[in-house]
Amino acid sequence: MAKTTKTSKENLEERGVKALESIGKSIGEINDWLYDLDADMWQERLEWYLNEFYQIAKSKTVGTSNRPSRDVERIENTKEEDKS
Repeated sequence: MAKTTKTSKENLEERGVKALESIGKSIGEINDWLYDLDADMWQERLEWYLNEFYQIAKSKTVGTSNRPSRDVERIENTKEEDKS
C-alpha cells in the first residue's frame, strides 16, 4: 500500500513537471509572437481606435439612445432649495 502512494506522488510530480513545461513553451511562443509584431503598423491602428473611442466618449453617446433629451426632463426641487 505504501508503494502505491509513492508511485501516486511520483505520477503527480511528473504531471506537474509536464504541465509547467507546457506553460513555459506557451509563454515562449507568445513572447516570440510579440517580438515579431510590426510595432509601427500597430501604433497607427491603436491611435485610430483610441481616437474613435475618444470621439464617442466626447459625444457621450454609445450607439443609439432612446432616452429623451435633457431639456425635456423634469427638474424637482429638493427641500433645501425650497427653504432658500
